[in-house]
Amino acid sequence: MAGNYGLSKIFGVQKAKEIHTRIHFHKTINLTHPRKLNEKILWTEYNTDGQMRTRLTDKYEVRKFVEQKGYKETLVPLLGVYDKAEEIPFDELPEKFVLKATHGCDMNYLCTDKKQLDQKEQRELRKMIRFWLSFHMAYMALETHYRDIRRRIICEKYIEAESGLPDYKFHCSNGKVRFILVCNQKGAKRYKNVFDRDWKELDVVEGTEVDPEPVKRPDKLEEMIQMAEKLAEGIPFVRVDLYQADGKIYFGEMTFTPATGVLFHFKDTFLEEEGKYCVTENKRCGYEKDSSGRGRVRRSC
Repeated sequence: MAGNYGLSKIFGVQKAKEIHTRIHFHKTINLTHPRKLNEKILWTEYNTDGQMRTRLTDKYEVRKFVEQKGYKETLVPLLGVYDKAEEIPFDELPEKFVLKATHGCDMNYLCTDKKQLDQKEQRELRKMIRFWLSFHMAYMALETHYRDIRRRIICEKYIEAESGLPDYKFHCSNGKVRFILVCNQKGAKRYKNVFDRDWKELDVVEGTEVDPEPVKRPDKLEEMIQMAEKLAEGIPFVRVDLYQADGKIYFGEMTFTPATGVLFHFKDTFLEEEGKYCVTENKRCGYEKDSSGRGRVRRSC
């Protein structure tokens, strides 16, 4: 984390991200002349105002946005919001619940049986949560819009379904769903399959396992697409995560730099093609700063 921050101070955040991507993911990105989808996502991250991305990435603040868009009924019931680990009243929580950090990813705790959460386990959990709250996501992989998110913990109702709970990730370019990544946990394995909006499976992932069994089309796919596009209106790129449990749609989160913005599980040929549909700053090739410092000029393709 400190290394990436140091790189950004020496080379600038954009060049540092290119170096970080080459070292950690063995991929090459060009943020000076972006063409691929991941390049355009990261160019937008480093060259446009990030206030909206900050607000909608925040797992607590985004709930207000979802409600304003008319989807209040899709929000998972909120049980609490806390600034400190010591504020969480475990004795008052239901037998099943979920804790999430508002300012990053992979900082979740799923409790499926509170009887197992004895005093010792509570102490260990509070210790882990204190670590979450000390963690600055912005410098982990140079995702700068995380920098100003207020670090808190939310507690939500535990949602479950008899048939499992796949994570449907709707990747939207300029307000339109382009493709859907389905993440499905089966035992110790996590499968990733990709579909177009008509539920035709796409052979576009690499470095990860694809579920060999057919992935069922969600019953409410059309409604989910409509919701994702409503939430993505006016945004160059955003991933909208939704769930379906027993016939009901639930909102998960909005992500602006998925997989650190590199989208490293997707083939470069696919990212090149999808880059054509991501329009930055209302121009297909985006803008870059004028060397004179007086403004921005259109790049050529």
